[in-house]
Amino acid sequence: MYRIDSMYEPMVEALLAARSENKVDRWMACAAFWLGRQQIYNTPDYWLALAAKITSGLPVADKEAIVDQLSNKEAALVSTAGDWPEMPSSLSAVVAGWLPEPVAVDLYAYAAAKRYVVETGGIVFNGMSIMTDRQSQSLITGAYNYVDANPDVMVQFKTASGFVELTAAQVRDVANAVATHVQASFAAEGAVDQQIIAGAFNTTAEIDVFAWPSNPQGGL
Repeated sequence: MYRIDSMYEPMVEALLAARSENKVDRWMACAAFWLGRQQIYNTPDYWLALAAKITSGLPVADKEAIVDQLSNKEAALVSTAGDWPEMPSSLSAVVAGWLPEPVAVDLYAYAAAKRYVVETGGIVFNGMSIMTDRQSQSLITGAYNYVDANPDVMVQFKTASGFVELTAAQVRDVANAVATHVQASFAAEGAVDQQIIAGAFNTTAEIDVFAWPSNPQGGL
C-alpha cells in the first residue's frame, strides 16, 4: 500500500481514520501540524486548520503544551478554530486510491446466517424461555415422540431458566411452538431471498430490518 519513500502515508491514514471516528487526541494535533508544515499533498491549509480544530478541543494541559510550540500564525488558528475543515477534493482522491476494492457481500449467505441466529435464538412460550438451538430442537422432537407414545406421563423439561414439569399436552404445545418458530424463520429467509432476486434488497441493512420472527427474549 505504501512506498518506502512515502512513510507519511500511514500517518495520514491513521489521522484521517481517527478523525472519521470523531476522536480528538494530542498525537492527532501534532501529526496534523507536521503535515501542514511539510505541505503534504499540497494541502497545508487543510492540515493546519485540522490541527487547530483538534488542538482547540484538547484538555487544557495538552492544548497548552502544543500551543507553546506553535508559531504566532498557528496559535491564532487554534484560538479562532470553528467547524471541522472540509477535506479538499484533491486529497480525497489520493486517499481513495489507497483503499482496496470493497469485498462483495454474499447477500444470500448473509440472509442464511441471519436466519440461523433467529432460528436458534430461543422463544418465550407461556412464560417459559425455550431454547431453540439445534440440539434443543432434537430433544424437543424426542420428547414429543415420547409423549405421543405415552400420553399419561409427566415430563421433566429443561427451559432456559430451569426445570419444569409438563404434561404430554404441554410438551406437544411446546414442540408445536418451536416448530412454528423454526418454520417461520426459514420462511422469512425464503422471502428475503426473493427480495434479493428481485433486486429490492441490495444491502445487509435491508436484510436486518426485514420482518424476521420476533424473539421476546431480547431481539434477533
